[in-house]
Amino acid sequence: MTVGTMLAQRAEHANLGAQADRVMQVLAQMPQFASYASGREVAERAGVNVSTVVRTAQQLDFDGWSDLRQALRTEYLNSLVTTSPDHPGSKDAATQMLRQDAANLASVSTDANITAIKNIADAMIEARRIVVITSGSGTGPAHILSYLASIYGFDIHVAAGPATSQAIPVSHLDERDCLIVVNVWRLTRALRGLTRQARKRGATIAVLTDLHSSPLNTYADHVVITPIEGINPTPSLTAMVAVVQSILAQLESSDARSSAKDIEKAWEQLDLMDDQP
Repeated sequence: MTVGTMLAQRAEHANLGAQADRVMQVLAQMPQFASYASGREVAERAGVNVSTVVRTAQQLDFDGWSDLRQALRTEYLNSLVTTSPDHPGSKDAATQMLRQDAANLASVSTDANITAIKNIADAMIEARRIVVITSGSGTGPAHILSYLASIYGFDIHVAAGPATSQAIPVSHLDERDCLIVVNVWRLTRALRGLTRQARKRGATIAVLTDLHSSPLNTYADHVVITPIEGINPTPSLTAMVAVVQSILAQLESSDARSSAKDIEKAWEQLDLMDDQP
């Protein structure tokens, strides 16, 4: 039995509300995280309060969150050692990680996220300039977005260094510009302060985060919630990168993008590529 199956069976006769459904979604989509997280951490991920997490556990016939967490942990650990005829090597970390990433990709494709992705692309098209701020492992998706969007002809810059340096491009933003914030796992005070500053300056704010209840969301015009569940405490960036690629696909298909042929021509003139004949 999987964690999702166990939760579905428990929920069959429970009258769960909208907030409880959000808790259930987090538990089903992030079983490794839920197996060891505190009630407060689950509440932050689901965008609810701690009492909602406790009530949800009780509605599923558990004494409280600790009791539910133990059941989740048991099912999760059992799932790691379960093999099937189609996947005889399912105990190895590589297979587990690929399956987890597949689940993350499936869960990120919600109607709300797809709408937000399209809106972010539209905001980038309308913007005079685009600044991307991030920290830690969010630097990877941020640089992918910036590099490829710049090839499409957009004026985009990543500010991922110290906060003193990040503050410079943010302080130049106004209502004609767009700020994209990429936040993975923990939120730094600097990232929150810079986002607040850009909001005050009138820039359009887009946030890519894994937290439903991220403080950044209060400043944002558009938010994409991206699962980062891995098979160990290290977050997986696969779904976050997929969101970035979706934004880029929208940009590439727009009439506003510039042709990449000029850039390719410049590369050829500079003799940068060591292509084989």
